[in-house]
Amino acid sequence: MITILGRDIPNRVDEMTIDQFELITEISNNQNIDPIDRHLQIFVALGIPEKEFFDFDVADFITIVKEFNDGNKLAELSDPVTTLELDGYAYSAEFKLTVRETKLIEKIAITKPKGYISDILAVMFKRDDLTNAEHYAEAHLKLKAKLIKGLTADIAIPYLMFIANKIKAQLPQSDESIVAEEVE
Repeated sequence: MITILGRDIPNRVDEMTIDQFELITEISNNQNIDPIDRHLQIFVALGIPEKEFFDFDVADFITIVKEFNDGNKLAELSDPVTTLELDGYAYSAEFKLTVRETKLIEKIAITKPKGYISDILAVMFKRDDLTNAEHYAEAHLKLKAKLIKGLTADIAIPYLMFIANKIKAQLPQSDESIVAEEVE
């Protein structure tokens, strides 16, 4: 936590919720806003009204931004969480992707540019007592994503890295096969 204008706000992934992390990620990736406004919006998303910064010295603001960002780096994370308890039910996840899960995650990435992290985790974490049909039901995934938004963001990082590495590993193979087809 970091104290800004008398308020404690989270600035590390193990302190902020997945919902907050999704908001910050969305704001940070928006190239249409300038750096000052970007950080103002981040602080607003974390609970500090923008008007409280209006008469704030810009040099002091830059110092606060640096302090905020220092804690915001991905520190060494503990072992990945593979089981969760949500609403009284146990959910577990593995570091593997089925074709069905990959298809769902790709659909989420394409159709939902905002707030996708909790949806991806909803696909990855399965309730132990449900069948696949029940697990992949749209209503169940939505409910689970809503519950997951309140968890700390450090839970999501290993899964996002796992998925990113899986996708990255597939890209060079795809590019090579396309080139090979073009040469023939």
